[in-house]
Amino acid sequence: MASGWKAEHPQQFFSPGWHAEAHTPVVDGKYYDRASGEVRDASGGEYSGPPAVDLVIMSLDAESSQCVYRAARPFPLEALLCHIMGIVKERKLEIDSLTATRFAIRIILSHELTVDQFNEVTDEMSNGIWKQK
Repeated sequence: MASGWKAEHPQQFFSPGWHAEAHTPVVDGKYYDRASGEVRDASGGEYSGPPAVDLVIMSLDAESSQCVYRAARPFPLEALLCHIMGIVKERKLEIDSLTATRFAIRIILSHELTVDQFNEVTDEMSNGIWKQK
């Protein structure tokens, strides 16, 4: 675990970084480059990987069909999925499809949403869990 790391939420867990291009963990700001055999400084191309949950939200509505939101969150799948479904229920959102695996949630909304509404909904789905204690 990274020194100095402290959970900001009771259900949050430590999730090490992941280097997208090298497909390897980032530890203490460095990653192992398999192509060269060197340990390199990580700079760009990193994102949270497993055990964090990869969240992708898309829209099928004509006005917001170009909208795609992606983030990784360091929470158990069950907690994140319950939070998201609470928002779906509260806002009475229509869902085209939903897929959840151990480390991924994919939700496609079919609800009529403007781009601003889509951004508001996705922000609440991915970041609202931090407000729950």
